[in-house]
Formats: sequence, structure tokens, C-alpha cells
Amino acid sequence: MQYNPVDGSPTTFNIGSGEMSNLASLADGIQELADVEFHRAPTKDVIDVEQSSAARAASLSSNDYLGWSATTSLKDGAAKLLAWHIDRALPFFPPSTDSEHVDYSSVQVLTKEQQADGELPMSIPIDGEKILNRRGLSSCSSDDPMCLRELHTSYPCSSECSSQSCTPSIFDGVMDITHEATEDCDIVMYTMALGYDIENMEIETEYSDGSEQEEWDETTVCTIAFIPSESTLAKNVISQIPTSSLAKRDIPPNSDYDTKVKKLSGYIAHKGWALVLVDGATEPLTAEDMFMLKLSPARMFHETVRKLMFVDENFSHTPYPEDAQFLTSETSRGVLKKRTITGPDAKGNKVKYKLPEEPQRRAVLLVSPMRKIPDVDGDKMPLADVTISLMDDVGLDTSDIEPTEIRTQRQFYTQARSLINSNDLRSLTSVAQNKIEIKDFIRSKWIVHHLKLEEGHQLRCEWYREHVRWGTHLDQLSFAYVMAKRELTRKIITKQPVPPKRTDGLTILEQIIRIRSDAHEWYPIFSAEGAANAIHASDISPEVVPPNLQDLPENEVHDAKPDAYYSDDSSTYYVRIMSDERMMESRKQWMKLKNNHRKYVTRMKEKQAQRAAEAEE
Repeated sequence: MQYNPVDGSPTTFNIGSGEMSNLASLADGIQELADVEFHRAPTKDVIDVEQSSAARAASLSSNDYLGWSATTSLKDGAAKLLAWHIDRALPFFPPSTDSEHVDYSSVQVLTKEQQADGELPMSIPIDGEKILNRRGLSSCSSDDPMCLRELHTSYPCSSECSSQSCTPSIFDGVMDITHEATEDCDIVMYTMALGYDIENMEIETEYSDGSEQEEWDETTVCTIAFIPSESTLAKNVISQIPTSSLAKRDIPPNSDYDTKVKKLSGYIAHKGWALVLVDGATEPLTAEDMFMLKLSPARMFHETVRKLMFVDENFSHTPYPEDAQFLTSETSRGVLKKRTITGPDAKGNKVKYKLPEEPQRRAVLLVSPMRKIPDVDGDKMPLADVTISLMDDVGLDTSDIEPTEIRTQRQFYTQARSLINSNDLRSLTSVAQNKIEIKDFIRSKWIVHHLKLEEGHQLRCEWYREHVRWGTHLDQLSFAYVMAKRELTRKIITKQPVPPKRTDGLTILEQIIRIRSDAHEWYPIFSAEGAANAIHASDISPEVVPPNLQDLPENEVHDAKPDAYYSDDSSTYYVRIMSDERMMESRKQWMKLKNNHRKYVTRMKEKQAQRAAEAEE
């Protein structure tokens, strides 16, 4: 680029490789690489400038004068560029079905060793690695500055986020076991104690394989725990199994330990959990393996499983299958009709308000909020203080020096926020003046995942990718950053105007929405093209009933309940961060419905028994 011409030298160079090519052959090569068919216009006779002797001469002279010549052919370069675009545009591959309800449990991905053995998978999501392999090109390392590959483009094969270029993990050997153990389960509540020699499960539950709920015509729940197969706990549990129980699994009493592990994994229970025994899991795990079950678990469970509830091994309360039933039910809500409510006005007097109809909602993820979040705007959130609270929540020592990896993650988010929100760098377009606000901090000791929605898959993988980059224990911090980026994207794409500068505290109308509606707990996710846009809480505006109309019959106060009817066709998608207060209130209502349902089922069974007895008589 700094070439200074000398006497008699050319000033224009063809820096191509000198390989003769045309658009038709290039299109053929790309079509072959990507498994796609192009709609082509009729072929026309054109002059190929590459055949020009002048062009070839210019190409040859580039090496003489510039000391440089092309080393990458046009077809190889196209393959590398295509691979790069696919990895960026489809990092977690597109859905395997056109249906809204997706299934990632059945996507089969082979390890590199299996590929080398010539095994053929039933379904392999395309990725950049596959493109390069078809051209016989070697994959470059992300440490190479010329690589053009993003960090962590390869994930464990058992992760729902992996594609063909996946890596083996400790979970590959138990996928068939977990699929078999969770077949016909609507919900799976699971925990894990991995990365060390566990001697005892601190968390316990009530064992469930779904049979009890099935008797009551309820959603079925299964309870699963992942522990190391070579752990002290696994050895103690297996040593206490009676000979008669071993015989039921066709295990001779004198069988070696490995044989017992292989046949008993998924079929033995401890403290209410069906134990899945994972080989090689007593040593510290990589970040990819440590957080795979928590953040991207869909591939590990049977296709019948619709929702998952992850529970941390250090959770302070005993989780029961009933808890999983309740919390998963809170991932959806029907339409809430227009209603009249009472609330304070600016002077504190009680007045009536009309709340508009609220659409049905469905959450791809359900969590609870972090306690004691600083009361400041998200673009000014003191991340250093928040990080200390998050460390305390996961049991890290906050009196010592902040770990290097946590400090690096926090500082990056702080600097990214400052850079994005800088007035000097932001677009002049009004909608692009929205700021990134890192404010959605959660507790992640339990998480509810909806497995059958593509939006949930993309969010889980984005969270997983973001978090394993840092290798810290603070997945809540990674979650807040992912949500901040998504929210900023949603505002810009939907052309949401910049909100007015806030005054201290919530407005009266915002307080009413927060007290009388759960809308502020549903955080919209921008859906794919053609899907309905989710409604943000700020789009719901209470209307004050004029004083002279307060006593009219049509303005009587009434409680509105969400419609029981739920349509998948007009759903929009959210992350729900559910407050403890709302959770307690909803739990009471849910228990009433559950008890009424069981009473109804009991009456039906009694009537059936009575009719059967009368028929015998």
C-alpha cells in the first residue's frame, strides 16, 4: 500500500492469484459447499477479463515490484469467507424445523473422532468448520489474528449450542441414560454436584418419576441429579444396594464397579434424586462443562420434556416436584381483560383508573430478581457494588481481593457501557440514541427453561457463549449484559423513542402498574421477522377516570383474571423475572386450583368405581 513507483514500473497491479475463473464456476463451488440451490439467470456469453494477456502480465509483475503475491485461491477464499459469515450469522445454527415448537434433543452431532471413523450422523447443523472441511482446508485457531473466527465457536457436543465442530465432553456418555430416564416427563427438576469428590448430597427432594402426577392428570415431574461416577457418594450408594435389587438389573453380585455404574446410572436414587453417574467428573471442570447443564441443557433430555427447572446444589430450601409444577406454570399467562382499579393520585387521594387489556405472554426463561439492587438508572449502575453482592450470593469471599477474572469481566462491561453510551460515538438518528442499560440482575440458584421455543434456545446459547468466555462463577453478571444488549437491539429495531429523562422515583402511573399488574416482570424478547412484537410494561398506560364519572356502574372496581384459553398463534416471548411477593401471591392461587382439580379427579374416580360396582351387581 506504500508502493513508490520507479522508472519504467507499472502503477496498476492485478493482485489476483492468476487462477482463471468465472462467476459460474464460483457459484458452482459455493453451491456445493453450502448445500443450497441458486436461482440463476440464463447464461450469457461474456468476455472473461482474466483471460486477457495484459491482466496476466500485470498479475505476474506484482510479485516483481511489490514483493508480494496472492497465496489464497478464489475458491479457497470464498470458502473461508462463507465459513466466517455462517459462524457469525448462525452461531447456534437455525431451527431444525419450521414448527414453533422445536426439538434439540434429537439433533445428532458427532465428535471429531467419530467423524474420522467415517460415522454418518442423521442430522448435522451446518457451520463454518463443515464448509472448510469440504474444501479440504484446515481450521485456524482463534488465537491467530488472521483467523477471522470468534472465540468459543466450538462447544461441547452435548450442548444444544454445538454444531459439527463440537468438542467431546464428560456428558457425551450419559446422554442416552438421561433420555431414557426422562422419557414421558413433562418437567424435569435437576441438580448437579460435579468437579470434586462429593461425599454427600446437601440438597434433597421428594423422589418423582412422574407416576404420581399422572394419576391426578397433572403435568409429570422427574427428579434427576448428576454426580461423578467415581465419587465417594456413588460408591457408598452402590455398595448398599441389595443383591435382589442388583438381580433385577441383571447384575451379578460379583460384578466389577464399572459394570455396576454402567447398568445402574439413572436407576438408583438418593435423597429423592435419580442419580446419573458421570465418568471423569471428580476433577475441576472447564467453564464449558461446568455451565453446560445449567445454561444450555436441552440436548441432554428426552424430546417429551417441555420444561426444566435447574436447582443449585447449594440452594438453601428443599425443592419439591410441586415447586417445579408451580414455577413452570408461571411461564405463561393468558390475556388480561380491561379492568377498573383504585390507586393514589399525585396528592395521595384514592381515585379510579382504567387499565387496558394486556396480551397473553409466554416466558422462555423464568428467574427471580437479585435482592437489594441499587436504585439508580441502568446506564449508571455501580457494577463494582453489584459484583460484590453477586459474589456473596454464590458464596465467594468478598473480604479478599476481587479475583482477576471477575474484575476483568466487570471492567469490560463498564467500559463497553461507557463506549456505547458516549455521545461522541452514537448515531445522530433519534432511535439510536437509546443507551445500553445493565440492570437486569437475577439470582440463578434456580432457573426454569422452556425447551420448545426457538427464542429460548437462542437466548440460552447467547448466555452460555457470553459466560464461558470469562470462566467466572457469576453467570448473573453475564446474563445482565446479554439482556442489556438484547434490550438495546429491540429498541433500535422497533424504533422505540428515547424515554424522557427520569426524575427521582417511579411516577404515579408506574407505581400503579407495578402494584396492580405483573407487566413489569416480563422482559420482551425481540422475535424473528414476522412474529408479533412483545409489549413492554412502559407501553401500558392507566387512564384516570374523571371525577364526575367515578361513581358510574361501568366504572365499578373489579378484579380481572387472565383468560384460561391460551393460543400459541399470537404469542409473544419474554424473560420473566418474578418477584418474591408476586410468587407468594400466585402460589396461593395455584394451590387452590390444584386442590380443586384433585377434588374433581377424586369425585370422577369415585363415580367410575361406583358405576363399575353397579355394573357387576
